[in-house]
Amino acid sequence: MRFPYEKQFLFHLYHRNLEEITINDICHDVADLFNYLRHFNLSYQDQPQLDNIHEADIREYFNMLQSKRSIKNTTYNKVLTHLNTYFSFLFSQRYTTTLPTLQLKGLHRQSLSQIPLNWRDDLAVLLQNKQLSFYTRMVLLCSAHFFTVQEFMAPNFYKVLAKITLQPMEQAFLAEYAAAYAELRQLQECQDLFLKKRINLAAPRLSLPGLHKYLKADQKHAPFPLIPRELYRNAVCAYILHHQSLSDAELCHHLRLTPTSLNYYRQQAYLLTTTH
Repeated sequence: MRFPYEKQFLFHLYHRNLEEITINDICHDVADLFNYLRHFNLSYQDQPQLDNIHEADIREYFNMLQSKRSIKNTTYNKVLTHLNTYFSFLFSQRYTTTLPTLQLKGLHRQSLSQIPLNWRDDLAVLLQNKQLSFYTRMVLLCSAHFFTVQEFMAPNFYKVLAKITLQPMEQAFLAEYAAAYAELRQLQECQDLFLKKRINLAAPRLSLPGLHKYLKADQKHAPFPLIPRELYRNAVCAYILHHQSLSDAELCHHLRLTPTSLNYYRQQAYLLTTTH
């Protein structure tokens, strides 16, 4: 066992339908923390109990990551998200009475984009974050599948979304979304994804400024800026960087880009990788 309640935590993550790569990444970061505590934290060495892990111990670990391993701010925030997931699980199951990561905040990124290139890796966690509104989580889902804000705010986009292949956790979110908005769709007589809460049969669809109000309200609960154009750009750039063996035609097909647009996002990917 690499860390306390590893089997239970793994069961919890698999039950949430997370991707295998995401589960491995989360557990790797949790295991690394406990490996550090066992070797370098005198207090934990003396009393290796969960309730003996305090905020100062987590801060000490992050100080090590920054000073010894020179991690970037994006990595810092990813690790913090993963540790939050673990300690929140322990607290919810009453395996511990403390939340040592509760007061820790993510770091600002001094770069071309404050949104990590690999933000899609945590999509499952984001979609299950009840602190984020359904509309914000729908923006994340659509952006992760390479749709621009203009596309997913367009009339009848729900028909387009229904045709794409989704992971089980994404399908589960869509089902939850549909149940939550079934009555509003009926009252507005419109099946589109983003609707006004106030009934307006003549103009039922939410405007772009209206959507940004939801994103702004949710920003305090998100690990990075909720900017649709940057979410889309980084999703596209990350895909290009991780699929360099694909031909231009294959990339254009999968990302729904023209050759000119593909060249533009290749340049953006280079800029993002040199500043992250």
